[in-house]
Amino acid sequence: MKFLANYSCLLTLIALPLAVSSSAVLAHPVAANPASNRLEQPANKSDDAFYSTARSQIEGSLGTVGPDYYAVYRIVERIARANGLDQTPWRVRVTDELNINAYASDVNMLTFEAGILEQISGDTAALACVVGHEMAHHTKNHIPSMVAARVRIEGLQEEALLQARSEVESAQQQGNILGGIFGAVTGGVFNATGANSSIGGILAGNVVSSTLQGLNAEQTQQATARAEELYNERVEALDAEYSTQLRSQESEADEVGYGYMVAAGFSPDGCVRVMNVLDRIETSRLPSLSHPNPQDRIRAINTLNIAAANQSLVQVGQANLRQSAKPLGYGVGRDGASLRIESRFGAQDIDSTFPQ
Repeated sequence: MKFLANYSCLLTLIALPLAVSSSAVLAHPVAANPASNRLEQPANKSDDAFYSTARSQIEGSLGTVGPDYYAVYRIVERIARANGLDQTPWRVRVTDELNINAYASDVNMLTFEAGILEQISGDTAALACVVGHEMAHHTKNHIPSMVAARVRIEGLQEEALLQARSEVESAQQQGNILGGIFGAVTGGVFNATGANSSIGGILAGNVVSSTLQGLNAEQTQQATARAEELYNERVEALDAEYSTQLRSQESEADEVGYGYMVAAGFSPDGCVRVMNVLDRIETSRLPSLSHPNPQDRIRAINTLNIAAANQSLVQVGQANLRQSAKPLGYGVGRDGASLRIESRFGAQDIDSTFPQ
């Protein structure tokens, strides 16, 4: 689920990437356990020594993105233990995309794009707010709703292209002049927002190629223009169907994620700083299928930011941290492109815990 998106980029807003390319493939340090991809963490270390080793291993393995991975590891690890979310592993990816964005996908996968990390670089509390928000999408089970919307969007693409192809072929057969039917919709609403108005900016290229295969260049141009027109009409209907639910989920993730980061001991003001960053994005005032206006989100966060309530969250977090006092381990994800943050049960050697 995207941390920020706008209606002008609806396809990319909805299309949760179930496989994203990382800006680096995690290298196995010399001490990596080849059976589990777990980076070897020496036993009986103090917390400071443990985290010092973690920093050395993670940053040493990943070069320029190593500090980002380590920062996110520390925050996810802390939030998980402070909120009882450490019973299953979490996974982290950092990409080199310059979008101001982060999103939740798959199972406990958290992806952070370079753009958002650049804007809040060094602001630990702001990053904790983003992390808490994305973790909340997982714990509140929001991902299936976005996947359902993605599937619907993909279906709309193919439907629009098939109808456009049929109209083009029918008109060609009848010798009709197509200008009045199809118009020149390229350079329409998508250019008005600075987004790509070509078919690639709205409809997935692989869908276009397969659906319009066999048409000549003129027919393809006419069909893609008509498909954009049909697609936009149907997306507006889909907006009405999904927007209330998705915006509600974003607000819930803001609230729950705020609670997570405050319970973990981070300053609640970090969330306001993140929202101020989002509010300055040029598309922040555009209608959004899934996200409330940043100003509305700031007002909601300010409503939550009450000293007594925050103190109660901190007390709960401290109690959870005492129960889960041991730092969570870490390892290379089995995909070779993510960092796995172990559960409190998952970093144990099987032989040492096997029943007698």
